[in-house]
Amino acid sequence: MFERPALLLVLTTLFWGGNAVVGKFALNYMSGIELSFWRWVLAFLILLPIAWRACLRDLAYYRRHLWLLLLLALLSVSLYNSLQYVALQFTTAINVGVVSATMPLEVFLLTWLFGQERANWLQKLGMLLALVGVCWVVSRGDLQILASLQLNPGDLLMLTAVFGFAVYSVLMKKLPPELDKLGLLLLLILIGIFGILPFYLWDISGRETFSLNSDTALILGYVAIFPSLLSYYFWNKAVLLGGANQAGLFTNLISVFASLLAVIFLGEKFQSYHVIGMTTIFLAILFATYVSRWYSQRQ
Repeated sequence: MFERPALLLVLTTLFWGGNAVVGKFALNYMSGIELSFWRWVLAFLILLPIAWRACLRDLAYYRRHLWLLLLLALLSVSLYNSLQYVALQFTTAINVGVVSATMPLEVFLLTWLFGQERANWLQKLGMLLALVGVCWVVSRGDLQILASLQLNPGDLLMLTAVFGFAVYSVLMKKLPPELDKLGLLLLLILIGIFGILPFYLWDISGRETFSLNSDTALILGYVAIFPSLLSYYFWNKAVLLGGANQAGLFTNLISVFASLLAVIFLGEKFQSYHVIGMTTIFLAILFATYVSRWYSQRQ
């Protein structure tokens, strides 16, 4: 069951879509940096008794490739999640989900730039369409906002976060598939926590931190287990089994799950610019993958 990349990626995107909604709700109790820091501390404590032996078994490999592992941890645990939660302080969960849908094209763009993939005209068209879709969403359908550079900082932060995670996904293929997935996740979380720590200490300096109650316990429990431990384990395994490009294709489901959950639980409104932007991004993915593959086979 859990050797099927498609199933792993559907569950991953469902949990990440829920993460945007829970993260938006959590801002009633704590800052985005606080949520990111304690999410990973709790995830580390849960995973430690399960994965520490596996982590130690692969210690020799970790030492030889320390700089790569540092980069992977900072891009995923430290950067992506912290920027997403901070972005939610300025923008909607639906916008965060829609911007996340650009990840497949960013993964492909990076593999093309790194020489791992060759791009035909359909794939280049897909990249252009994805850019148009993102611009439409972040400008709220008003291109004068783009011209005046009055963009929502939350959308820009989310674009940065997604680009960082796309780099992480491409670099993940450099790791050997025989590495224990849980041991690797434990190490990346540990490094990532130290990457967040300075910003957390700065964030809470001179003010009280959040109080632990039933609501904050449920919030931290969800973000520590589902979009952290389970999603990262499923994502890393799916990338190692099926590759970064296949995994990237499924990330457009984040926008679908995030939008549906945000409408149901947060009362956010799905606007016309969301529909236009999301449709354009999905068409971009279609052109860059399935249509492009069919075209290449006909040549």
